[in-house]
Amino acid sequence: MTVMSEVPTRRSDSELLKKPTVLFRKIWRRTLSFKKRKSEDRFAGYKGVRDITIKKGPAGLGIMIIEGRHQEAGRGIFVSDLQEGSAAEQAGMQIGDMILAVNRDSLLSCSYDAAAAKLKQTEGVVILTVCSPNMKDPDKEDPSGTSGNQTPDALSAGASRPQTPRPSPAKAEPPPDPATAQIKPNQEMVIEINSANENLGIILLGGSDTLINGAAAVILDIYKNGAIDKDGRLKVGDQIRECNGIAITNKMAHERICLSIKVRAPKLKLTVFRPDPIQYDEVEVELSRKSGRALGLACVAPIQGTGVYIGELLPGSAAEVDGRLQKGDFLVSVDGKDVSSADYLGAATALKLCGNKIKIKVKRFKIISK
Repeated sequence: MTVMSEVPTRRSDSELLKKPTVLFRKIWRRTLSFKKRKSEDRFAGYKGVRDITIKKGPAGLGIMIIEGRHQEAGRGIFVSDLQEGSAAEQAGMQIGDMILAVNRDSLLSCSYDAAAAKLKQTEGVVILTVCSPNMKDPDKEDPSGTSGNQTPDALSAGASRPQTPRPSPAKAEPPPDPATAQIKPNQEMVIEINSANENLGIILLGGSDTLINGAAAVILDIYKNGAIDKDGRLKVGDQIRECNGIAITNKMAHERICLSIKVRAPKLKLTVFRPDPIQYDEVEVELSRKSGRALGLACVAPIQGTGVYIGELLPGSAAEVDGRLQKGDFLVSVDGKDVSSADYLGAATALKLCGNKIKIKVKRFKIISK
């Protein structure tokens, strides 16, 4: 007598389609597996890469982040602080960890604002892929200064031998805190200003509708007791490339640039660049005016610095019609006479005493591209 037993068979695709929940789970598992393998390949060059699974509750993840640059890992998003007893701390996250991905979504090219938005949007169980840039490599050196591959016998045998001390590797500096970071010349820096909804008190230059066009706004002057003056870090000639996540482009008109930067907010996060030395374009023009008519140049003595710059051009005047001079141009010479260090009275006198034809030389801030 032959006994027939039923052999379990693999479910056909048609059966899976009848049960969409089962099909969805199967696809989701495969997707997670693929993403995990892909992320492992992507982050293979980083130290101590690991996944941290956090259950996000009403109090959030409990991490504070900062955008910065590490000597070895490069630019990225780093954990600057952890809330005591938070879900992230309990899951094993550490201050100084670099966050590589959120739910397998890479943060390597993300700005601070984009990374903060992705973390804020997470719900439920969150998988953070992180690395430890400051982690020492145990295969290279241990605290005793000996190779990690030696056996205990070898260690004891060599204990009596004099050891040449090895210099410890220099520890990479943590990313500077934007709230206190000092601006370094010829480096793009991110700073945070506690503006407390006050007026910034600055005059800006730049825009596609001006003669200073580029992907930045240049600080022409800083008024006393404004938010920028109280902070004390920005100077005349500094170039603002980004404000609160809004990048300044060469397609923005001057008014739009001012609206993007001169905002009343509790805090301002600025990406700035300080050229050293400050670079200028020199422009020389020859203007003709009718006898008894003004050139149409209103001069202003800067609050910070020396010399005189053009404040306004009188509509319809010889200077305004010519179109080669603009607000913010610093006077260098008038008919060959040096006025680069003159005060307001000296520059105004030189302009008033000139003839109907006048040669004016000015210097104009030059925007440094990235």
